[in-house]
Amino acid sequence: MSWLLIVSAIAGFGSAIGHSYLSERFVLGPLLATPGDNRIWRNASNHRLMRAMWHLPSFAWAQIAAATLWVTFSPETLDAQAKAMLAFFGVGAYGMSAVINALCMQKPHVGNILLSVAALTLWFGLYG
Repeated sequence: MSWLLIVSAIAGFGSAIGHSYLSERFVLGPLLATPGDNRIWRNASNHRLMRAMWHLPSFAWAQIAAATLWVTFSPETLDAQAKAMLAFFGVGAYGMSAVINALCMQKPHVGNILLSVAALTLWFGLYG
C-alpha cells in the first residue's frame, strides 16, 4: 500500500466533491435560477444538460480516485498494464484539469492545487 496513492485518491475525491457542491451552490444554482433575457436558460432540458456537462469532470475525478483506491488496497491488480492505464488517464485528467484551472483562474486556486497534488502523488505513487 502506497500512502502517495491514498493521498492522490483523497485529493481526487476532494476535487470532485468540492467542484460539484461549491459550483452548484455558487455558480450553477444562481445562474440557472435567474435566466434573465437569455432564452436558452429558460428551457428545463438545457438546465439538465448544463448540470450534466458541469459535473462530468467531477465524475471523472471521482472514478479515477476510486480506481486508485482499488489498486492501492488490491495490489495484485496493479500490474504494468494497470499502472500505465492509471497513469495515462489519471495523471492525464488530473494534470490537464489542473493546468486548465490555473490558466483560467490566473492565480492559485484550491482546484488547481488539489488537482496538482492528485496528479503528482498518483505519478510518484505508481512509479516511485
